[in-house]
Amino acid sequence: MMETVKVPELLAPAGGWDALVAAVQNGADAVYLGVKSFNARQSADNFDRDLLVKAIDYAHIRDVKVYVTMNILLADAELEEAVCLARFLYEAGADGLIVQDLGFAKLVKELLPGFPLHASTQMTVHNLTTLRFLKELGFERVILARELSLKEIDRLKQECNLELEVFVHGALCVCYSGQCLMSSLIGGRSGNRGRCAQPCRLPYILMEGEKEIGAEGPYLLSPRDLNLSSCIGDIAETGVDALKIEGRLRRPEYVATVVSIYRRILDRGRKGRYYITPEEQRDLAQIFNRRFSKGYFYGNPGRDLMNYTQPNNRGLFVGRVRRYDARSKTALVALDEELCVGDGVDFWVSVGGRVSLEIKELLVEKKPVKCAPAGSKAVIPVEGPIRAGDRVFKIWDAGLLRKARGSFASEKEAIAIPLRIDVRAAVGEPLTVRVKDFNGHTGEAATEVLGQEALKHPLTAEVIERQLSRLGNTPFHLQELNCDIRGNVMIPLSALNEARRQALKQLMNQKAAEKRRRLKPYEEFRQDWQNIWARVSANQPVRAAKPELVVAVGTLESLKAALRAGADTVCFPGEGLGPQKPVGLDEVGDALRLCDLAGAKFVFWIPRIVRNHEITRWLRFLEEYKKDIDTVMTGNLGILGMLAKTGLQVYADYPLNIFNRVTAASLKRIGIKRMTLSPELTLAQVRELSRSVACDFEILVQGSLPMMVSEYCVIGSVRGGRNTRQRCRGPCREHRFYLKDRKRVLFPVAVDRDCRMHIFNAKDLCMVEHLSALKDLPLAGWRIDLRLKDASYAAAVIGIYREALDIVYEDPSVFEAKAAKYKKHLESLSPSGVTKGHYFRGVL
Repeated sequence: MMETVKVPELLAPAGGWDALVAAVQNGADAVYLGVKSFNARQSADNFDRDLLVKAIDYAHIRDVKVYVTMNILLADAELEEAVCLARFLYEAGADGLIVQDLGFAKLVKELLPGFPLHASTQMTVHNLTTLRFLKELGFERVILARELSLKEIDRLKQECNLELEVFVHGALCVCYSGQCLMSSLIGGRSGNRGRCAQPCRLPYILMEGEKEIGAEGPYLLSPRDLNLSSCIGDIAETGVDALKIEGRLRRPEYVATVVSIYRRILDRGRKGRYYITPEEQRDLAQIFNRRFSKGYFYGNPGRDLMNYTQPNNRGLFVGRVRRYDARSKTALVALDEELCVGDGVDFWVSVGGRVSLEIKELLVEKKPVKCAPAGSKAVIPVEGPIRAGDRVFKIWDAGLLRKARGSFASEKEAIAIPLRIDVRAAVGEPLTVRVKDFNGHTGEAATEVLGQEALKHPLTAEVIERQLSRLGNTPFHLQELNCDIRGNVMIPLSALNEARRQALKQLMNQKAAEKRRRLKPYEEFRQDWQNIWARVSANQPVRAAKPELVVAVGTLESLKAALRAGADTVCFPGEGLGPQKPVGLDEVGDALRLCDLAGAKFVFWIPRIVRNHEITRWLRFLEEYKKDIDTVMTGNLGILGMLAKTGLQVYADYPLNIFNRVTAASLKRIGIKRMTLSPELTLAQVRELSRSVACDFEILVQGSLPMMVSEYCVIGSVRGGRNTRQRCRGPCREHRFYLKDRKRVLFPVAVDRDCRMHIFNAKDLCMVEHLSALKDLPLAGWRIDLRLKDASYAAAVIGIYREALDIVYEDPSVFEAKAAKYKKHLESLSPSGVTKGHYFRGVL
């Protein structure tokens, strides 16, 4: 490894105080943590304000940075509290703020312009256009999507002037972060609000029509854990700025173990070569693993990304049962690894799953032992349906946990910041101790007593060095000592020690205070906030005479059906789901002509996920039909920002998570003409937002709501044979597929033109009976999402909404009489049922 290669920052999770200490004491360069509210790990311990100040001081004294997460979507009613919290964090000295919400980021940039902004992985950043747009918005660092490959990361770093952060270890989400509505739609617990219930870790069965497709196990959406410890050299060569360890919900022993290993890898890289030892790999697996994967780092691994058999900690395989004695309730286990009293094990039994226990007793050759070595046969007391041949896994190692715990539970610090200490002593003067670190921080103290003429034992440099080297319970060590001793002077050692303590205290106070900031008085700050709020809320809403009936389709057949049934606006082609061939230039030309003949507006629809190498394809459509396409809709932030400068009318799609009026006003300011609001908003929130910003808004009223988009495809992996080495055979082009959950609910699964998997809610959104309530909202469009539906469904649904929309505006009483009939008809078209989404219940 070349010496010029930059060693990236090691960034560790801190879900609570012990995890913070574990991260710092084991070598993290920076930590990320959350306060009690407004962060994406609400179930972690997190930090209240007092503890947060203590945490920042603790880290800064030890030269460790602190980034605070406020990485959720924020509603209008939460923004004032959120900006006040951001002010508190800024004053306390936080080194950066990790955010998801565009509107909140805008507020922080305006009210706290010196606060470094980090774009959360929840912002789904995966292409260069998004990086450039975020740079324009004032972000300093971006946490990249975990779906990116090494080659993509390398190109992004070379072509953008932003700090980039990548995940290297920990849990993986199967969906692009920030785009998952699965927990939200199934149980009302939103991942975008820090409340994900992880339904992806539950069992599912892949259905091909009505036929069950067998798989290795039932956990078809549960990824393995990411482990890039053997790839750090490749990552460092890209020049990325930070390596992130996931795990704010993990115990501090996990943090200590993982951080210490990655610290050693990086330190080796600084000396010339990045590598990990077999023992370290074993410790990473032992502390927690669902099996390991390199993720998408070297390409799409297909089913090798997943652990179909187990959604939780697998542990380490330690041996097999040779014999089970039901009378004595003991198992004879042939060990491949050492096993000790205090370790935890899982017996993977043939019937009933697993039997778990802590080892209380071990017998080897009929003698009790504390540890049974690899290669031995150990007798373990255990009760359960255990049989010969069952595998045994060690799920925790008592020795490893003790070692990890010792790194953060002991008063003795592992950190050793080098100090220079200057001492001056003379008869008739106080002894002075001046300490200085190599970043220029200083502390100085003097003894209360004066130096006296020594009769027997004058003070020497050796005595001073012995006393001042006693820094064991501090994060410092003596590297250089300069003594200026004038004459035969005597000072009590207790006085010398006290001067050392006071000088170090002053040094630590200086280090802790260095990054604290003083702002204008709170009253003035709050007035600035109120001025901004008034500015974004003073607009008269745009109220159309009647909202457009907007239809999103992915095939020409459905587009034709939509136009015949009375759609005002058609969005096409989107991702291109289903068995039909990908939409090309000819199909877009046909769609433009059909809309022109029908007198309907055509909106060119670019999907939310567009990797760097795919951007040219979408721009080719716009170049080919630059005289015909005047409006583009996209849920991709970078493409949105890029096209807003072209003179086209640009619509913001709902995957951009427009959740509050400041986000809407910010997008309007860059030229966005229309926005589809987040489907996680309630109608009450939609009402307030749409009445506060003078912009065209639309909402979803009917159709299949997508819950997940993923580079992993369950169809290709289970049915198509796709893995790291084998390409998919393409069964998605021939059949319809579903995922069946433990309640026998069927969730449609479709694949787009780029082989990304999309999972949809089992129930169709249906708001037809509530059109009277929607009529009172200043909305420019009511959208029906038909990308998963065929032409016959499109014709029927659009026909109902066309009639209902016209009647509710012409004669509301007639609509009320027909509303139940409309709903019943739509229910008949949706065998799995219909839902009102979050419009009335909201999300946690």
